[in-house]
Amino acid sequence: MVKLRPSIPDFSFTTTPDYRNRLEKIVIDSLPVGIKLLARNFARSTASSYWLLRKTTKRGPQWLTLRIATHPVWLKHAQQLEILWGDPHHFDLLKNLLQTHLNHTEMKASFFQMSGTDLSTLKLLVELERHQLIWYIRMTPDIAQAHKLQRFDLVSDFPKATLMLGDRNNANHLLIRMDHPEFQRKIAQLFGQNLLFSQFTKHQLLKLLPTNQWLQPIVSEIEVPENWQY
Repeated sequence: MVKLRPSIPDFSFTTTPDYRNRLEKIVIDSLPVGIKLLARNFARSTASSYWLLRKTTKRGPQWLTLRIATHPVWLKHAQQLEILWGDPHHFDLLKNLLQTHLNHTEMKASFFQMSGTDLSTLKLLVELERHQLIWYIRMTPDIAQAHKLQRFDLVSDFPKATLMLGDRNNANHLLIRMDHPEFQRKIAQLFGQNLLFSQFTKHQLLKLLPTNQWLQPIVSEIEVPENWQY
């Protein structure tokens, strides 16, 4: 029996500069005092948008991923503050949702701070990509075939997936397996914070690419350890 995928709504209207500028203004106007918007990125085929927020604390800067979308994120245990906006035409509704949920109490659990290990890992990701190398994971057939219609648990599913280093432009090239559970958990964490974004490819592989427009503001504010290679 052939499983039919549900039809995908047409969200092309959300890709126009005017739409995205209006959306950005609403987000900025809804931020609590002391929290700043640093970067944004938009999903290509859906109305989902992601916003990198920052606040300054006595322990240094902290960041938060704000996700605004019409459907829940497919990643379980992602460290993001999610705002579900059922009708992306309805800006008044979004404004109300943001004013309700963007408060220091609700945002607290979603903030993250970069450790030396985190920054070293980000530096590694950037340097590898400069040489056209990225990380791949091989998912189980059921999760791969569902194409985000099935939840992918970063705590239980991700560590079981095969992690490989490969050519960014050719998933058949290289693919060196990495067996390092601690490093794989770190990659899962960064993926859940949207510091890595994903692209499906063949053979049940998922590309994990650095979200460079987010990494640059972070590494520009905190010095990467000189011994990051170790």
